[in-house]
Amino acid sequence: MRRGLFDDAPFIRLAIPFAAGIALQEIIPDIFLWVSFIIGIVFLILHTYSLQHIELRFRNRFFFSIAACALLITAGGATMRICDREKIPEENPNSFRYAIARIDVADSDTSRSIGCQATIIALVQDSTKNIPAEIPMILRIENTPHTKKPETRDLILFTPRLAPIANKQNPEAFDYATLMRHRGYIYTQYLPINKWTTIGHTDRPSLKAYAESLRDHCLKIIDNGRFTPHARSILKALLLGYTEDLDQEQRDSFSTAGLSHVLAVSGLHLGIIWAVIAALLAPLAWLHLHRVRAAIILVLLWGYAFLTGLSPSVIRACIMVSVVLTGILIGRRARPMNSLFIAAFGMLLYNPHYLFQVSFQLSFLSVFTILLFYKPIYNLLPHSNYIAEKAASLLSVSAAAQIGTLPLVIYYFHELPLLGLLTNLIIVPLLPILLGGGFLWLLLSGISINIPVFTHIINGMADGLDQFSRLIERYDWSSIQNIWVEPESLILWFILIFGGAAVFLSHQVKGLIGLLSFVLFFLIIETFDNRPPLHNALVIYQESGGTTTLNFIDNGMNTLFPLDTFPQRSTEREARRFWIKNGIDNISFISDSTTYGNLRIELPYIAFQKERIIVLGDDRWQEVTSHERMSIDYAIVVPGFKGKIDDIRQIFDIREIVLAHNLPYFQQKSLQEECRRLRISCHRIRTDGAFIANTTPVKTQMKDAN
Repeated sequence: MRRGLFDDAPFIRLAIPFAAGIALQEIIPDIFLWVSFIIGIVFLILHTYSLQHIELRFRNRFFFSIAACALLITAGGATMRICDREKIPEENPNSFRYAIARIDVADSDTSRSIGCQATIIALVQDSTKNIPAEIPMILRIENTPHTKKPETRDLILFTPRLAPIANKQNPEAFDYATLMRHRGYIYTQYLPINKWTTIGHTDRPSLKAYAESLRDHCLKIIDNGRFTPHARSILKALLLGYTEDLDQEQRDSFSTAGLSHVLAVSGLHLGIIWAVIAALLAPLAWLHLHRVRAAIILVLLWGYAFLTGLSPSVIRACIMVSVVLTGILIGRRARPMNSLFIAAFGMLLYNPHYLFQVSFQLSFLSVFTILLFYKPIYNLLPHSNYIAEKAASLLSVSAAAQIGTLPLVIYYFHELPLLGLLTNLIIVPLLPILLGGGFLWLLLSGISINIPVFTHIINGMADGLDQFSRLIERYDWSSIQNIWVEPESLILWFILIFGGAAVFLSHQVKGLIGLLSFVLFFLIIETFDNRPPLHNALVIYQESGGTTTLNFIDNGMNTLFPLDTFPQRSTEREARRFWIKNGIDNISFISDSTTYGNLRIELPYIAFQKERIIVLGDDRWQEVTSHERMSIDYAIVVPGFKGKIDDIRQIFDIREIVLAHNLPYFQQKSLQEECRRLRISCHRIRTDGAFIANTTPVKTQMKDAN
């Protein structure tokens, strides 16, 4: 298998070490660069020496391969390092009086702010000093009833106070900062309504801006069509890759049904469009005009990429397809596996951050495993007649794609769709009809030809796809949810998949022994490094907005107590990964004056397991009268507190004080300084991150929620 793969895809020798260098630079930046470079030079010198001695040439024939591999790893790491340094401006933007930014994309607004992808194009100190710049950033603009929403290509003036994009310091928090860095953004700034102004509009849009303008025009055509809301959002996603109108229920139902890839325009859609165009251009093949046919297909596929607003996922798929079609144009026999690695190498050379984008990983692995496993799976299935042959082919493609992508899907989305093979077997054959009909409707509507019956058919098909996914979601056994996978376990899965496939196809006993030995070694390491889940704790998360929610985990029972007037779903978003890792679910929201398990709430006091807690948000604590100081484990200070820590100590003997993240900034600083002076342990959630207290479990009581 190994020899066949390297013969079929010789470019793999360049792509794999180059990608490994990029990954190593991300994990251990700069350290390995010199190590791999020195190893490469040493083995290159040894190879040169061996060439001068006939008796050493054969024995040391691997020296050149080692040198080339080490130098390619160095090249990958160096490319990543250069790319990262280009994002850092030479001068500090915050030292300038003003900045001029171009709005590249104005995202949908939230209740509090409007998100914009922008680029600072000039830094201004005074009328004589204007420095050109190219600094991508994320702007959050205050949203009020009087705010005029910025539009794409607007030029705005503001005082730069850029800050690095940072993660919330919550347990198992999503690494948002790294995600945005791989997308090209490392800075952000919040602009109040009176701290910015529009000064103009650039009239020279980029190619991508033209593409997005065309996509927006097509979106308006779909909006004006007589479609149901669900059908409209699905058509926008399916045809144009616009997913903003998909509600969370639709996303969840398609994910559970194993059909998320249908709504994300990528290689699948491009492959279907290629097949449809190739079928329509079949007469050119009959006339042996293969190059003309390939050129037309190439132009139309890039036209489709333009129609989707030059979406990165579609561009990547187009690049891979272009390599194959270019081979046909120059009269070379197509090698799909080699074309895949040529495209991957070219894209990583252009932007090494592609390697860490989920869409790139899923696209590459799905195509790779289809090319690798399609024939072996197909040969195992019966295909004695035409229908069986088509079913076996479709099932083989779907199974091969899921072999490579399923570990990543579980790792990133924490869900295993059990019916993915079946649903894809039903839906994928129908996609060419829906895609072809959808584009035909879009074309006819664009030239003002309205056929109500045709619109009704397209609406019915899109609605049917939506109803099918919702039907699958209704069954509890359709998927396994809330699965947590550690990175090292993900690596083990891929080693088992590709190592097992290599052993199965090569029938080598040594390979099987080596694979089993590695698995045994890994399991032994995991046994000693295994940490038990957290089933008893008090957690206060670092949240967005002005809310504070207490999370009580009582022998696995998950209870949220919002200190505001209503529950905030932001807490669930912040805590979801932490809950999944520790096997915690079944959220219960409770209110004041409640007894629930080992939790009793009678504000300002809370008794949880063996811990005593007081919430300081008003002056009720001043009404306490006692001859002795009351012992309190945790005092949680929230907005509304007006006193001093020294006053509290006269009544309570407090072990630790927790300052809620939504306290006014200067009040936090003052209280923290007072705690330091009084030598009381203080946890400031805004700067120290989420507060986690491992509580002492007691025997579970009967639930009694009032």
